[in-house]
Amino acid sequence: MTYTTTQQTFGTSGAKNTYNVARTSASKTQDLIAHELHDNGAGTFGPYHGVCNYTAKTLSVRVTSQDSRTQSYNSDFENAEIFANLGNGQGGGGSDSAKGGVYTTSAVSEEMLAGGNVYVIYSTGFTDTNGHVQNFAPPLLTIDLCPLSADYVVPGSVQFTWMGHVYRDFEGTIYRGRTETNSGIASGTMDYSQGLAQMTDWVVNGSPDAFTLDSLWTRRAPWKTATLMGRTQAAPLAPGGFVLLLTDTQGNSLTATADPDGLLAGTHLKGRLDYQTGVYEIQFGDFVPDSSLTPAQKLEWWYDPADVGAVQADKIWRPWPVDPTTLRYNSVAYYYLPIDADILGLDPVRLPQDGRVPMIRRGGHLVIGHSGKVGPAAVGNGQTIDTGRERLSRVRITGADGVVIQTGYTADLDAGTVTIANTTGWAQPVTIEHRIEQLIRVGDVQIDGTLALVGQLAHDFPVGSVVSSALVAGDLKARVLPHWDQVSWNQQWTDSIVGNAALASYNGAITVTNAGAITQRWVALMRSNTTFEFIGEYTGSQGIHSINVDFAPINPDTGVPYLFLPAIGWGEGWIPGNALFITTVGAMASIAAIRTVQMGPPAGTNYETEILGRGGVDRPPSA
Repeated sequence: MTYTTTQQTFGTSGAKNTYNVARTSASKTQDLIAHELHDNGAGTFGPYHGVCNYTAKTLSVRVTSQDSRTQSYNSDFENAEIFANLGNGQGGGGSDSAKGGVYTTSAVSEEMLAGGNVYVIYSTGFTDTNGHVQNFAPPLLTIDLCPLSADYVVPGSVQFTWMGHVYRDFEGTIYRGRTETNSGIASGTMDYSQGLAQMTDWVVNGSPDAFTLDSLWTRRAPWKTATLMGRTQAAPLAPGGFVLLLTDTQGNSLTATADPDGLLAGTHLKGRLDYQTGVYEIQFGDFVPDSSLTPAQKLEWWYDPADVGAVQADKIWRPWPVDPTTLRYNSVAYYYLPIDADILGLDPVRLPQDGRVPMIRRGGHLVIGHSGKVGPAAVGNGQTIDTGRERLSRVRITGADGVVIQTGYTADLDAGTVTIANTTGWAQPVTIEHRIEQLIRVGDVQIDGTLALVGQLAHDFPVGSVVSSALVAGDLKARVLPHWDQVSWNQQWTDSIVGNAALASYNGAITVTNAGAITQRWVALMRSNTTFEFIGEYTGSQGIHSINVDFAPINPDTGVPYLFLPAIGWGEGWIPGNALFITTVGAMASIAAIRTVQMGPPAGTNYETEILGRGGVDRPPSA
């Protein structure tokens, strides 16, 4: 079986049609012929093959006759002379001249069209144009800008015009159409060490030979380094507000960014930044596997077999040279206005420039604490409540009215229990607050708030525990300073006698306790010969009392007296207007709490601060 294909093309460019004939020999006497016609878009199938009426949707085609051959029998005899020789023995019967059977071939034009084997493929008209988009990425094109020089190209000095467009370099990138007001289109990269422009995007406009080098500077010895140290113009810096950019010797742009801890990170670099001073140090390079280095690289100055695996297993630090002349950085710095001492109420000369004092310092102390609650619940006399944890630092009971209850119960801090003795006057139900604390020294303070502690924690502090700053005052005890009396009082608080002394004198032993005493000046002002009003400089009047009865005003915060004034010390001779001055010093360190409101919109309306005094009497300091 054989196959042959012929094709005829008719028409000119833009209006061509084709006629294909595929011939298949199905047998010795039969050929299968397939005709394929394509119109020229104007309804014509070649010069004589037919037409197509697009409007009427009709088709009329004519298939040309194909040549075919027919074999037929012609003759089967020998001439008389040869036949006679056969009879007298002289030959014949199969000689070379015998005709025998003769067949002839006749050429005929005969072709039969098999029914049902006509296929028509067509398409209807389209109302809209079908658009197609093809994206094409041109191959990398390298332009040698200085083929006759091996000098290093100065970054920022390259400009050339190519096919009517201007290209300039900036930080290792080549931009097209870059101006003072237009950032341009990134069109490639610049290899400053070899003077090569690696083009990835360009506009074809005319001949590619239309090239003009407008500007290019070179220098003999390229300035390169793999280590940078510097300091920002302003400091302190805002955490996270520092970005450094520069170009390596191959024209690649490198970016270093700082995290809140001051660690600098980026491609081919690592370093550190001090936000307070603005000082930074950057090492450019990478830790590379020792097995990936070539013998030539192992002969370079930076390679030392002893350094392999010193920092990272089976790796060594390979420097990555950069051009320091391309360095630029962006930073956000703090600026502070001078603090007015009259507004602050404190001489700011010893305060930091920004007015902020670190609440936790390395080597200092802090208090870790957690408060839990039991209730609200109604309690009764004789009931013991277990808080669920031991070695408490404080127990406080608050009534349903929000008032702290000072009496009517006892607390076993070591056992963590509270025993109710008398609930008279309590606003039920009550809430029992129990707290655990530990005073501990600080080993390190990170800018992200991470603390390293010196020593082990004595409690299992749950989530929600609070870290508080601690002012360590050393050993303190309550005491009473020398007292004095005056004939009269002019309502002015002083530390020594003003005017004349009274005829009478107080000779009793005034005593205080660490739990009740506070640092304050007091005056016992005689209202009659036998009564006096006891007034505190900050706590105010404590009422009128008799000199014939021992006097012990209660401190409402602790439930014990501020001081004890025995009646036996008064004696005789007191008259109205006389004044006895007493100064007590509590077992608490004096601190100044100052609230500073920054300029700007309010961030909130509810602010609370709690100052708690704690001591280590008969207890380990860390318990």
